[in-house]
Amino acid sequence: MTASNNQFSNTRVLVAQIPEGVAPNKSHFRTVTVTEDKPELEDGAIFVKNSVLSLDPYIKYDFSSGNEESPVAGFGLGKIVDSKNPAFPVGSTFFGPVRWESYSHLTKEQGLGESINLDAGLDKDLPLSVYNGVLGLSGFTVWDSLKRLGNLKKGETIYISSAAGTLGLLAGQLAKRQGLRVIGSAGSDEKVAYLTSELGFDAAFNYKTQDRRSALTEAAPQGLDIYYDLVFDDTVDIALDLLNPHGRIISVGTLALHQGQEPAAPKNLINVLMKQLRYEGYMVYEYFDQWESFWKEVTPLVKSGEIKFAETVIEGELDIVAETYGRFLQGGYKGKVSVKIADL
Repeated sequence: MTASNNQFSNTRVLVAQIPEGVAPNKSHFRTVTVTEDKPELEDGAIFVKNSVLSLDPYIKYDFSSGNEESPVAGFGLGKIVDSKNPAFPVGSTFFGPVRWESYSHLTKEQGLGESINLDAGLDKDLPLSVYNGVLGLSGFTVWDSLKRLGNLKKGETIYISSAAGTLGLLAGQLAKRQGLRVIGSAGSDEKVAYLTSELGFDAAFNYKTQDRRSALTEAAPQGLDIYYDLVFDDTVDIALDLLNPHGRIISVGTLALHQGQEPAAPKNLINVLMKQLRYEGYMVYEYFDQWESFWKEVTPLVKSGEIKFAETVIEGELDIVAETYGRFLQGGYKGKVSVKIADL
């Protein structure tokens, strides 16, 4: 770590230019290596060696102006190498809002309320990367949002957009376990086949090559009961028409916005009134007190193979993060995408 006793070398990914109306690609980033003084930690602060960075759509909206002091912000896994925070002792495994850099200095005001000491739930028989995905923030988001807002009932029909992504894969499997009929959409025939043949979805379609309304009407002749929205685009108009009385829309993701599309602007919200629908958004950070309950329930299912997960872990230097991110936003990977930049 150290370039000298009190200094260390830190490689960072910065913003070279702000993407305007397009998904970010390699040209929007630049990588620098700087020598910094080892931080003097204030009360509540931590110093993290980053290991596995999580690629997530919302990162597009966290871009800074591109100066050296502001590397791209995201989430990731790492090891605490110095700490003045009793919740994160030295040597503990950390998940939280780190930046795209080798080491991150985080104060208690910089998102530690959104951070987890993974040692309480870490299973050494599973790869660390699963705590970026199915057993991490993505998995917890799905598990808690379905419990909190879904009111799932056996025999109901749920439609999941972006179903081959990290959240969609788990949402479909958890819904199937509770006896629901599950329909998913994805952006390639390969992903569609994976949903039905490997994960047991009852129906799936390619939203890029099939008309969404026709495909959903055919897959759900009795209508929908739940729309699990991970994209936030005009699909919600279709769902509002197809939802049965007392149906639910759970709004969790905004993938379409990160791809440069126009946001959802439903034209038929009258259906919320006429069919007594519930249309609710979910933000995970209010519910972190439920992490241990989540791990207790879902970890055994992952270990036994009852819950399947897909992940892509790219290993390399930090500059590969920028190259990977653009392809990720365009749906170039299946499941959770992480970049491993160092061993713990």
